[in-house]
Amino acid sequence: GAVRVAVVGRTLRIVRILRLVKLVNSPLLRDLANMLVGFVIGLPSLFWVLVVFSVILYVFGLVFRMMFGPVEGQAYLGQCGPPDSYDEIVTEVAGVACKLHILYGEEFFGTVANAMFTAFRFMLGDYSTRGGKSIVVAFSQGYGMRFDFVFVCWMIVVIFGYFNIITAIFVESTTAGLKTNDFKRKYAQQYERKYVVTKLKALMQRLKDLHEQRGHMYKRRFSQSVTGVNSGRASSDISGVVIEQDEFADIIEDQAVKELMDDLDIGIFDPAGLFDTLDPEGNGMVTLRSMVKSIMKLRGEPQKNDIIASWVSLRALHNKFDALLVVVNKLQAQVEQPPPTR
Repeated sequence: GAVRVAVVGRTLRIVRILRLVKLVNSPLLRDLANMLVGFVIGLPSLFWVLVVFSVILYVFGLVFRMMFGPVEGQAYLGQCGPPDSYDEIVTEVAGVACKLHILYGEEFFGTVANAMFTAFRFMLGDYSTRGGKSIVVAFSQGYGMRFDFVFVCWMIVVIFGYFNIITAIFVESTTAGLKTNDFKRKYAQQYERKYVVTKLKALMQRLKDLHEQRGHMYKRRFSQSVTGVNSGRASSDISGVVIEQDEFADIIEDQAVKELMDDLDIGIFDPAGLFDTLDPEGNGMVTLRSMVKSIMKLRGEPQKNDIIASWVSLRALHNKFDALLVVVNKLQAQVEQPPPTR
């Protein structure tokens, strides 16, 4: 009994682990992982946004403290009490004119820290007092156009300027980081040996099937083995398979072939141009062996060595042509030279 319970328990654990692995590989968790990675990538930008934001808040806190805060020795709150208890702009209390905007200024802009926090609340659209009244309305009634002008300019700069810049920088850095990670992951997957071999096998098998469907015969038996493909060498079993240009243009339109070529990082926007690349001799046909070699050279982004190799080959061809031109000129001179007289 105990042994059975232990076996059942281990089996359940294995099933749970398999379910967990399946869940981790699901698109839902992949999106969650991308979101977390994007947040981590954006942390440096977020840190500098916080630094700049703190500096801006400090500067505007000082400005608002000097503009709307109490002057030295002012203590209307102690004499008039909480401003939320008044409905009128000016109220007489024990011979003291309690102005509502002055009281709110003393309450919310009495110190630099309070002024900074109130400015931050203004950025978020929170203008309410403890009693639910509007600070902005009270200040507009008390200070008039002076406050209206400052407040409108402040909101335009913050909402349409600073916030948009913050959002753009954060989104740009996060998106760029995610694209870089996706590119690296795709690059690593595309250049993994097993991945390349699997895709090449599938591609050649598909080409074989399409070739047979069109009534073409093989000179030799087609083999799926692509041992040594990563080093640019294909199996000699595919050396007899020949595809002509017309057939290639027809085959390349197959959806499965397109997907396999895309998985191998081969663009097929111009089938005719691709065939010319796969057929360097220009005889209108290409073997699967040469196709495999060409595909391995075409994969990936162009590198410096590709450009240099092309330049070196062109330079060597130019030198050979110059040498041939010299020989032709010598032969032409010998032919045009009049025969010696007897």
